[in-house]
Amino acid sequence: MRIGVLYFRHREGHNSVFPLLSFKEMLEQQGCEFVFTHSLQKALSDTFDYLFVSDLSLPRLIGKRYSKVDFLKKLREEQNCPIIFLSGNDSTGPIFPEIVDQVDLYLSKQLLRDKTIYLQPLKRHFFRDQMMSQFKFKNENSFEPISLSKGHLHKISVSWNLALIDWKVQMSGKLGKFLNILNKNSAVIPPEPVCELQKRSNKIMFKGNLFPGQHDVFRLHRLLTLKVFKTFDFESSYKADVILGPKAYLAQMKETIISLSPFGWGEICYRDFETFRTGSLLFKPDMSHIETYPDIYQDDNHLSYRWDAKDLKAKIEKVLKDPAAFQKIAEKGKTSFENAIDPKKSGAAFSKHFFDILNMARDNFENR
Repeated sequence: MRIGVLYFRHREGHNSVFPLLSFKEMLEQQGCEFVFTHSLQKALSDTFDYLFVSDLSLPRLIGKRYSKVDFLKKLREEQNCPIIFLSGNDSTGPIFPEIVDQVDLYLSKQLLRDKTIYLQPLKRHFFRDQMMSQFKFKNENSFEPISLSKGHLHKISVSWNLALIDWKVQMSGKLGKFLNILNKNSAVIPPEPVCELQKRSNKIMFKGNLFPGQHDVFRLHRLLTLKVFKTFDFESSYKADVILGPKAYLAQMKETIISLSPFGWGEICYRDFETFRTGSLLFKPDMSHIETYPDIYQDDNHLSYRWDAKDLKAKIEKVLKDPAAFQKIAEKGKTSFENAIDPKKSGAAFSKHFFDILNMARDNFENR
């Protein structure tokens, strides 16, 4: 089974297809042969049984020669195999129907569990629309409402989220990034040695973009979390607006009891998995509306809070009163992340997920 993978060799493109490298050996044992390419001509003319296309790579690959839709249309016309689109969308929506029309399977890092919501006009992210309604925003911005038809729903599914990116590239310097990407280094990061919550010197950590004013709801959502954060006047609490290098950031996280990770452009953030990696206790807005893979967000490995943060202060106070009582939750989060990225421990689960993707794409291709 020959599987083409069209991507560009930069951080975003590499990360978008990295699971196909890290789980490659196991998938090859089950009959997969991967052809990674950054050549448009090869993607258009070579023979494949399946072809994955990295959305985050397309701007670099097609330049001004095609629009994204025009290139996918040409690919659909010239390739006699299922085309699987790896969306770069950071959020649960909206999904552009003109893209879905040109591919056999549209994969997103996360989707709404209730897919019928995509049949309704969405201006931006689902949580943005919900909070705009709750807080009665007058500023509607200039986003055009986007919706899918019922005929699109069988063509959308989940790929893999940020847990499975190449964390070596994410945390290394320019030379390290370049070499890992160039050599298609498939190694995953080892478990991080950490200390127990009660032995950590920093109570709370919140770092992230607070967004300019025009990004109204994203800014409000994070400011609601920041407002609660600021009520805890700890000298050692690390502020959102202080920029750190990767090593210093990781070191601070390893000394932190509570890591606050509100939504950003999308619900899932790098910070979620950096928190799990360092054994901190993840505080995350409620994620029950999301379908994703790997589905690490379980009740026993993090603490959730309301999107408007009204219950956040009480939950923080409870943890800080007795951090040791929440040690097992933090440990579960760390173990969940480590197992998810380890091919030896989660290879069977990823393999099933991957072949489910292929089967969906094949069914759609045969029923074009």
